[in-house]
Amino acid sequence: MLAEAVIALLVTVMTLGILQQSLQIVKKVESNTRSEVLRWHVSNERIQDLFLYAKVLNSTEQKIVFEVSEDKRYSIESYKNGDMLRMTGAESGGHMPILVNLKHIKFEQKESIYIIHTIDKFDRKSEMYLINEGT
Repeated sequence: MLAEAVIALLVTVMTLGILQQSLQIVKKVESNTRSEVLRWHVSNERIQDLFLYAKVLNSTEQKIVFEVSEDKRYSIESYKNGDMLRMTGAESGGHMPILVNLKHIKFEQKESIYIIHTIDKFDRKSEMYLINEGT
């Protein structure tokens, strides 16, 4: 009877140890597979579809304004002191966050390629490339 109690106690301690390690792994997986990565890819594709044949009206280190048609203008810009990359309807309003929890955003142009450099709160760097073949 004493042996059974010792074995039951040993099994309980082992189960609790495995459970604790599993919870630590879940926390790491959550931080490594950020939902922002998926949002970034989806947003990049959507923006690229709009931007490919658009007319770029203005491009600075903090903003790109482009026109898809005469009544549709959009802006991709740094918002809240570089904390968020967002896309807006330049005249009609609206607001679509693309990336959040950022430390730094910078826009750059090299001929028909527009590059958006970002650094997030964890100091991870990424670049979004947008190609423009518009007039």
